[in-house]
Amino acid sequence: MLLNARQNGFIILFPDDFFAPEINEKYKKYYQSLIVPYDTISEFMSATIQSIDFPGWNMDVATQTRVLGKKQEYKNSVQPIDLHKRTLEITFKLTDAYLNYFIFKENADIFLDFKNKKQTFDPMRLALLDNQGYIVSSILFKKPILTGVDGFKLSYSSVVPEFRTFTAKFAYFDFDLSLDFD
Repeated sequence: MLLNARQNGFIILFPDDFFAPEINEKYKKYYQSLIVPYDTISEFMSATIQSIDFPGWNMDVATQTRVLGKKQEYKNSVQPIDLHKRTLEITFKLTDAYLNYFIFKENADIFLDFKNKKQTFDPMRLALLDNQGYIVSSILFKKPILTGVDGFKLSYSSVVPEFRTFTAKFAYFDFDLSLDFD
């Protein structure tokens, strides 16, 4: 069996409550009038995602000096889940008139407003696709919270069309991997 070298199939499924209803309504005319119309603002924003930086993990080993000065390493006492950085970075391609950036910014402002008592979002799902576009597995990020969004630069000095992006940064409590290939 030959495995396909294509490993770039993924979809982020934002939770239903991720985008505030007022944001959905405000931009509805925009995202439904595009060449490829979208049913929801969540679908539109997911379609602009370019990359995801999935976190790694790192363990500092415990070291003990043995007889005659030989050092030996051992596992440390940190639980495996706490070895992960528990951060997630999602990079979006900027759309015409930078609207997806401002959609994200306005939504973040609503979520971070002190009137909003909700501390975290509902779980976010990262669906991993095979080479034919079918979901094979999913990573469910529990209790995600938005921790930052990069800015972007506007400039008249550049006359060449560019591929521009912005990155949203999240922290999360835990994640689960589930297999979905039935």
